[in-house]
Parts: sequence; structure tokens; C-alpha cells
Amino acid sequence: MRDLARLVAGRGEIVTLSPATVQRILAALVLKPHRLRYFLTRTDPLFEEKMAEIVDLYLHPPRCCRVLCLDEKTHIQALERLYPTLPLRPGLVERQEFEYVRHGTVDLFAAFDVRTGEVFAQGYQRHTNLEFRHFLRALRARDPDSCWHLIVDNAGYHKKQAVLDWCAAQRPKVTLHWLPTHGSWLNQVEIWFSILSRKCLRRTSVRSTPDLRDRIHRFIKTWNTHFAHPFEWTYTGKPLAVAPQHYELLAA
Repeated sequence: MRDLARLVAGRGEIVTLSPATVQRILAALVLKPHRLRYFLTRTDPLFEEKMAEIVDLYLHPPRCCRVLCLDEKTHIQALERLYPTLPLRPGLVERQEFEYVRHGTVDLFAAFDVRTGEVFAQGYQRHTNLEFRHFLRALRARDPDSCWHLIVDNAGYHKKQAVLDWCAAQRPKVTLHWLPTHGSWLNQVEIWFSILSRKCLRRTSVRSTPDLRDRIHRFIKTWNTHFAHPFEWTYTGKPLAVAPQHYELLAA
């Protein structure tokens, strides 16, 4: 408020202006210059069509096929805390050493089964089309006879010709469905990545990337055995409520 008062007074239109006056003016106009929110313009001309296709697979998965959401959680850091974590005690929260040693990173490729909630994942040192094809072959080897609908985003290595050729060779048993540009929030595996981060990675202290991979795969085994479930998908593909309001404000 003081900065705005100085700015207005410095223009010579008003000799003095108090910060309290500026605050009252902004409050009366419902203006909040200290706040900022982001929005994202849809640039994909087929956004609605692609979104409807994905949502339909979620709401009405074909009985004779598996719907798998694929993506990568990249650069998962293998961090070792310099000193042991102090456990939870009455009146005290768990305390973790701030300093750490970094032992490298793991790129995790994962596939989430929409119907069952089970997850298949593998860790790699990089995330290129070579690793992606290796992951697809490993995934296919586990279930060579089923028909798949694969939901993937628009990452460049997902669209490499070698990947497209592999998928074409699997037709009609493998069908690719591309998420719309800036539509990663439609990918159900992102929901599972959030669960992985909160329940497995958040408080991790490991001594190597193999230790990190082992921890992740033990979590996945526990998830598939005891906790796997389909997510209750409620979004029907209608335009987001914020969009009309935003454009009405722009038009005004």
C-alpha cells in the first residue's frame, strides 16, 4: 500500500496519499494487486474431442480390453539424510535432518490399470524412447493376449517413429489414445503418482538408486496386493466451470 501511495503521489496528481486511503479504494473496487493466479489457454483445436474420448474410456471401459494409463515420474532423487530421523513422540512431530547427500535419480515408468487399479512400473536411469519401448515390451510380455487401450501424453519420446512402429505392429490388440495438449490432468496415473509421493517418497532416506528402486517396488507390491482399486472418476468431460467466467471477464 505504501508503494502504491508513493507511486500515485509521485505522478504529481495528488500531493499526499496515505496507504490507508489506497487500501480503502482497492477494497471498494475489490482489487487485489498482491495476488496472482495462472490460467492456461487451450491451443489444441481437438481438445474437446480427445478429452471426450479419454473420459468415455474411463466411464465406460470396454469389457474385452484393458485400459492402461501410462506416464513417467522423472528425476526421483535418491536422498540420504546425514543423520537419522527422530521419531514421532507425544507432543513432538517426526523430525527429519535438513542436510542430505544426493545419490542420483530414478526415472519411473508406470502403467495404471483403470479397471483394477493395479500398477506395473520399472525404474530407469533416463527417460527416452528407448526406455519407453523397453517398458512397453516388458508390459506386453506380462499380458501378451489381451487387447489394450493405452492412454499417453504428448511427450516427444512417446511419438518417436520407433514407438509408433512398435504400436502399429501390435494392432489391433494395442490402440493408442493421445491426451490433448496440456491435458495431463486427465491421466489417472498422475493420481497414483501423487499417492506414491505422499506415502512412499516423501520421507525417504536411501543410500543409493538401487535402494530407492527397491523401496518403490516394495510399495507397488503392497499397493497391488492390499490397496489397488479403481479411482472413482466423476469428471464427465463438460467444459470446466471457470472457463465461461474467465471469458466473460475478458469480454467485459
